[in-house]
Amino acid sequence: MAGLLASVLPLAIGAAISPTLLALQLVVLTGATKPLARAWVVAVGSALVLATYSVLGLTVLQHLHPAKLGHHSMRGAIIMIVAGGLMMVLAVRSLLRRPTPAEQQKSRTASRLETAPTFWFLGVGAVGMVVNFSTLVLFLPALHEITRSTVGLLDRSVVFGFLYIITLLPVLIPVGLVTILGDRADPVLDATHTFVTRHARHIGVVIEVVFAVYLVWKGFGELP
Repeated sequence: MAGLLASVLPLAIGAAISPTLLALQLVVLTGATKPLARAWVVAVGSALVLATYSVLGLTVLQHLHPAKLGHHSMRGAIIMIVAGGLMMVLAVRSLLRRPTPAEQQKSRTASRLETAPTFWFLGVGAVGMVVNFSTLVLFLPALHEITRSTVGLLDRSVVFGFLYIITLLPVLIPVGLVTILGDRADPVLDATHTFVTRHARHIGVVIEVVFAVYLVWKGFGELP
C-alpha cells in the first residue's frame, strides 16, 4: 500500500490546493447569518459532487483493461499526458482571465450569499466543486493510480479515503477550526482570506504549471 499511497499523495495534495474553494468557504464563515451551519452545508455539497465524480471516474476506469503495477502502460501514459495538457490549458486561462473566481469573492459573492437560505448553500458547495477544474483534473489520474494497483481492495479503499479527505481539506479545515475554536479562529480566517484573495491567481498558476509538468513527465515515463 505504501507504493500506491506515494503515487496518489502528490496528486491529492495538488487537488487540495484550491484557492477558489477555500475563498468560498471563508466568505461563508465570515458572514453574519448562521456562518457555521452554512459552512458545513457547503462542505456537504462539495463532498457530494466529489463522491459522484469518484463513482463516475472509477466506473469508467474499471471498464478499461487493467494495467499491472510497475509495468509501462499506454493507457496510463495517455491519461497522464492528457491531464498534464489540461493543467497547462488551465494555467494559461488563469493568466489571461480577469478577475479570478477567488478575486471576485469579496466584492460580489458575499453580498449574494448573505440573504440566501441555508439549504441553498448545498448548491453553492456543489457548484464550487464543479467549477474547480484543476481539482477535478488532478483527481482523475489519482483514481487511475488506485484502479490500476494490484494491492488488495481494503488497501485501495484506504488510499481512496485519504485521496477523498485530502481533496476536501479546503472546505473542511476552515469550518473545522471554527467548530473547535469558535471566535478564536477569526484572526486566522481573516488573515487567510486576505492572503488567498490577493494571491489566488499566483497560487493557481503555480500549481497548474507544476502539475502539468509533473503529469506529462510521468506520462512519458509510462510509455511502453
